Amino acid sequence: MEKRMFFGWWVLLGIFISYTALVGIQVYTLPLFYPSLMGEFGWSNPSIAWAATIFFLTGAIITPFVSSLFDRCSVRIFMIVGGFVAALALFGYRSLHTLTQLAIIYMVFALSQVCAGQVPTMLVITRWFRRYRGIAVGITLMGPDVGGVVFPLVFKYVLARGGWRDVMFVLMIISATLMLASSVFFIRSRPEDKGLLPDGDLVKTETADVPAIQMPHTGLTLSEALRMPAFYILAFATGALWFCMNGIVQHQAIFMNKELGITMQTVPVIVSTLFVFSILGKLSIGYLSDHFDKIFIMFMVVVILAAGLTILRFSRADNLLGLYCYAAVFGIGYSGTFTMIQLVIAEFYSGQSYGKILGILTTVDVGSGGIAITVIAKVQVAFHSYLPVFTMLIGLTCVVAILVLFLRKMRRNILQKNQPALSPAG
Repeated sequence: MEKRMFFGWWVLLGIFISYTALVGIQVYTLPLFYPSLMGEFGWSNPSIAWAATIFFLTGAIITPFVSSLFDRCSVRIFMIVGGFVAALALFGYRSLHTLTQLAIIYMVFALSQVCAGQVPTMLVITRWFRRYRGIAVGITLMGPDVGGVVFPLVFKYVLARGGWRDVMFVLMIISATLMLASSVFFIRSRPEDKGLLPDGDLVKTETADVPAIQMPHTGLTLSEALRMPAFYILAFATGALWFCMNGIVQHQAIFMNKELGITMQTVPVIVSTLFVFSILGKLSIGYLSDHFDKIFIMFMVVVILAAGLTILRFSRADNLLGLYCYAAVFGIGYSGTFTMIQLVIAEFYSGQSYGKILGILTTVDVGSGGIAITVIAKVQVAFHSYLPVFTMLIGLTCVVAILVLFLRKMRRNILQKNQPALSPAG
């Protein structure tokens, strides 16, 4: 019997393409529009920050309701809907004139993220891969970083030849094409939909090697997870990391342009550089997580994240090299931290209630990331500088690093209860 390439790799390709367009545009490129909106409409930093906060808070509110459907409905259908909604929001952005319109558009963006973003993406990947989960997650999470490299350069190229509305039109076409094509042609919700097992494993029969039927996972239930202190430590730690990471990503363009005076032809290049190193970080961290202790790797990347924030804290307008160093170090810490959050959650809670648990933790993370945008804007206005913000975030990451070490001690009890759901490499 001729052995075909495992279809899960095609699923991974589709997930990669869709996630690249969704997050690369909505999360990593839209903040580049903020200085243009502030200049054209006279909007303040807190005003734009509040609209962006609505994006994350809306996602946090509706994520538990939608993610509860993923364990029994077709994730692929949700992702197709997410592609349509994302294109609709980008189309509406081109006609933007008021802050109310901006808030509504961001609410639509939030719906597209819930339908096609982190939770459904990670759920599909964890269904299709076990032994290769670390590298599969690393590749998946590398997608937005590829978008973070490419789409800011698209922004720079089109902005130099037109206006920000022209940039938005180009991004709309790219988003619709990539997300819908990948969802229709490549993505499938479960390996069972193709009569397969995770990782393409086979079971011997008397006649041939044929795919086996996957036995249902057990693992921790949601109620069991909620009764364990580790859940709340993990929720605080990941929420705090999202607060730091999302706050920086959403504000770095304003800081560089408005506070340091870096031109909007240079800022996209620095942002693009950050995501070049983010790609390297996700590839290397994904590989290391398959061969070394995941909690130790998570501790390591949180320390790197703190180092990147420290470099940004002491960056100056007359030292572009310092900003590129920040982009390199923070990019690795950012991508590594994001990757390890997903892998640690999967290691702890993969099983029958994984979708629900991931949905709750994602709600905490996304909500924290949304709140960060407004909090950072208000602190910046109060002190007329981002420097106190950066000091606060450095301290917060150090606290998280300590909490990660506590999680390492608590892990044994969690894994003993969750053992049936673990992969051989877990």
